[in-house]
Amino acid sequence: SLEADLKDRSSQRAVLRKLWSIYAETVLPLEQQSFYDHFGAPPVSREEFEARPQVLLLGQYSTGKTSMVQWLTGMRSNHFDVRPQPSTDKFMACVHGNEECIIHGNAAACLPQLPYQGLAQFGADFLGSFQALVLPSERLRDITLIDTPGVLSGRKQSIGREYDFAKISAWMAERADLVLLTFDAHKLDISDEFQQVMEVLRPHANKVRCVLNKADQIDASNLVRVYGALLWNVGKVFQTPEVARVFVSSFWDEAYRYQDHVTLFEEDKAAVLKELEDLPHTALLRKINNITARVRRVRTHVVVIGYLRSRIPLHLRAMGVDSAIRTWLCTNLETLLSEAQRVHNLSIGDMPKLEVLRGKLMAFDGLLRLPTLDLAEVHRLDEVLEKEVPQLLSGVGGVTLSKESLKIPDSPSRASALASFFGFGASKRRRTE
Repeated sequence: SLEADLKDRSSQRAVLRKLWSIYAETVLPLEQQSFYDHFGAPPVSREEFEARPQVLLLGQYSTGKTSMVQWLTGMRSNHFDVRPQPSTDKFMACVHGNEECIIHGNAAACLPQLPYQGLAQFGADFLGSFQALVLPSERLRDITLIDTPGVLSGRKQSIGREYDFAKISAWMAERADLVLLTFDAHKLDISDEFQQVMEVLRPHANKVRCVLNKADQIDASNLVRVYGALLWNVGKVFQTPEVARVFVSSFWDEAYRYQDHVTLFEEDKAAVLKELEDLPHTALLRKINNITARVRRVRTHVVVIGYLRSRIPLHLRAMGVDSAIRTWLCTNLETLLSEAQRVHNLSIGDMPKLEVLRGKLMAFDGLLRLPTLDLAEVHRLDEVLEKEVPQLLSGVGGVTLSKESLKIPDSPSRASALASFFGFGASKRRRTE
């Protein structure tokens, strides 16, 4: 019913407000104090936090990315330039609106309804190659699709592009909920430039799905060989024990040329649509997961930076010469990290990479500005991880108590209204606009 849907959305917004409050009031001040934007990642903006789920499409030129966006949106727009040769030369976010229009990069990076304020750090040259396309597509009510220029090979990749393609891809992949890596069934060779892009996706491998496009253009026997070659190439670059899910089809509305695997093609088309439709329903849990992972990283960062600051010798502090302090820290960094991990019982999986941290220290001016370690602040982050996040998850995690649990279940009067949204004791209701 409409009343139930409104109640569900109100409950979801309440959790989102609480989650944002935790980040903005507890985590963000520590990020700023410890210069986490330099050593780790830029702060999360409210616009990014509130954004619809985003789907990023990446691939070499002419792999059908724009055709796939056209198919997904169900829209024919003059701004979709679909040609056999490299055509799309801009990053283009397809967003929902009542009337079709184009918003150019500098304006899109300022618009409060869009989560792209962070792109301003890449400068005017990049913003000239970014735009938001507003379309009245029903699918875009719940997700945003980001089309990208095809990755070229050799010097063509850098000629005419006044920005770092891999760095932009990494920024967008970090904020995307799903990354579709597209391949043309006719040409699976991975150029060095595309390999660089794939390598920056490695930390986000759990979000990556591979799309073997234009699969109807080759016969059945060759398709099997192409599929095997794709699995080999992708596994070699990502260096993961499990290969990313591969969707095989031709993602457009035209008739298939070879009919041998029509059933497979249709099933994978439906699977892609199903994955996109699921994104809005799991968005809240993904946001909780992302903020929790960030809190863990910030906690480790605060401890490590505080420990490094405390270990700077007194005579170097008294001299206040940045170059001498930097040399000492970088020379002894491996030992200092090992000590910090042992003394403060840090997980090895949360520790910063040695060479990355060394590079960040080399580029940081005013090392005596690094904060000393305040254990009260660390304990406050522990409280977020051990109490506040579990309280949020208790209402939305969807996990029932075991029969042997010693916990006393909440009475109906105390039960969170969020339980109904995520299916406690009832089947999930599909959200409708």
